[in-house]
Amino acid sequence: MNYFKISLFMTVSIFTGLAFADEPDFGKFDGTAVIIDLNTSKKLTYGKHADEQVSPCSTFKILNSIIALENAVVKDENEIIPWDGVVSEYPFWNHEHCMRSAIAVSTVWFYQELARRVGEAKMAKMVRAAKYGNMDTAKTLTSFWLGGGSLKISPNEQADFLSKLVRNQLPFSSRALTITKDIMNLEKNKDYSLSGKTGSCDSIGWFVGFIEEGNVTKVFAFSLRGEGANGVEAKNIALRFLQKNAK
Repeated sequence: MNYFKISLFMTVSIFTGLAFADEPDFGKFDGTAVIIDLNTSKKLTYGKHADEQVSPCSTFKILNSIIALENAVVKDENEIIPWDGVVSEYPFWNHEHCMRSAIAVSTVWFYQELARRVGEAKMAKMVRAAKYGNMDTAKTLTSFWLGGGSLKISPNEQADFLSKLVRNQLPFSSRALTITKDIMNLEKNKDYSLSGKTGSCDSIGWFVGFIEEGNVTKVFAFSLRGEGANGVEAKNIALRFLQKNAK
């Protein structure tokens, strides 16, 4: 989960070209990475699980945000929803949130409330419309994307979904897509803009997103498996790899 605001230390071009010299250092984890250059459609794949589906964990908050906005269950990304009062081990969850603040710290109760407001029928219909992973929302409205849930997605499917999001090719309004991309942003300066979302559950770690540099855009999906795997680890591995291969 995206517990901390990311602070990048890259001041040079990190995605000029796609010819990386080395593979990502996944350390003790069983890792997979998929990177697609949207300008050339060239894809690089590392690891052996690019087509194997696992829980999306909190990376589903990307699509959950789109669906909530599409159904107007919140006015916009800044509408406040009061805290439900259930104390979490993460103090930054234990207060009111809007979509912008909730996605930044991956607040589960907030996105469960959005799902309730959308409802089972509309949620299932829109997950299918997005062709998101196996499209299975059967395991309860508030848990199908979490650990042990029915929804599964592969790194290749994550990258394809993000490609459609960036290109505004998902079957949702431009407003919903634009707002969601905006709240995913982690860092932006005159040289590049990095957007992403972490996810952690069932010894799985995700970091997925996209980077824009001038007129060049890449999408990426990093996935880890194994004891201690989580979204923070996936994010750190991804950023070290991208920085190491800066041109």
